Amino acid sequence: MVRDFVGVEAVVTDVGGVLLLPDPDAFRQHLAPFGICPTDDQCSRAHYTGMAAIDTLGKGDFTFANRAIVEFLGIAQEHHDDATTAVEAVYERSFVPIPGVGEQLRRLRESGVTLAVVSNGTGEVETKLAGHGICAVAEGGDLPEVAVVVDSGVVGLEKPDPAIFALALQVLNVPAERCIYLGDTVHFDVNGSFAAGLRPVHVTALAGCAGDHPHFRNLCEFVDAFLG
Repeated sequence: MVRDFVGVEAVVTDVGGVLLLPDPDAFRQHLAPFGICPTDDQCSRAHYTGMAAIDTLGKGDFTFANRAIVEFLGIAQEHHDDATTAVEAVYERSFVPIPGVGEQLRRLRESGVTLAVVSNGTGEVETKLAGHGICAVAEGGDLPEVAVVVDSGVVGLEKPDPAIFALALQVLNVPAERCIYLGDTVHFDVNGSFAAGLRPVHVTALAGCAGDHPHFRNLCEFVDAFLG
C-alpha cells in the first residue's frame, strides 16, 4: 500500500460508503420477510460487497450490486428477485451517518486541509450532509466547512467522468495532484479521480482489492494515517 500524502492541500470525499451508509434498521425492516436479521456490521459489509461487485463488473449496474448484497446476506435463492427489489428501496431513501465522520472532517480542517465533496447524488447531498450534522458549505458555523458539494443531480455530470471532479477543483483552486479523493469504488471513484489527476484512496471494509492505490477501512483510519 502506498500512502503518499506529501504536499496534499485538499481532501475531497465521496458520500456513500465514506460519510453515509444504508440504515441497518431499514435493511432489517425490508429484509425481515426473507427470514434474516443482519447485524449492523453485516449491513455495512453488505454495502461494500455491493460496491466490490460493481468494480468486478466494471460498470455502474446497481441491480447487479444489490443482487450481490442479497447473496452475501444469505437470502434463499427463490427470494433473490424480491429481496433485490427490497435492497433497492433501502438505497433509494435510507442512509445514516457513519459514526464519527463529522469529527474526522473537523480534524482534517483543523490541520489546515481544505475539504470538498463530490457525489453521484440526486440533488439533495448538500442538504442531507448538513442535516445529518456532518459538514456544511458555510464559514463560521458549527459544522466542519467544505468548500463545495458537487452533486451529480445538480451539475448533470456523474463519476467516473473526470469533468465532475474538475468542478470541485475550480472552487478549491488547488492543483489536482495536491488533492486526495476518498471513495468506496474503483469504478466510479478511484478511476474517475485518477483520470482527473487527483490522488485516489479506496475506502472499503473488505480486503481483496489488488489495485495499486491506498486502501483504508474507513475515514477515521485514513485521517489517523494522514495526520500521523
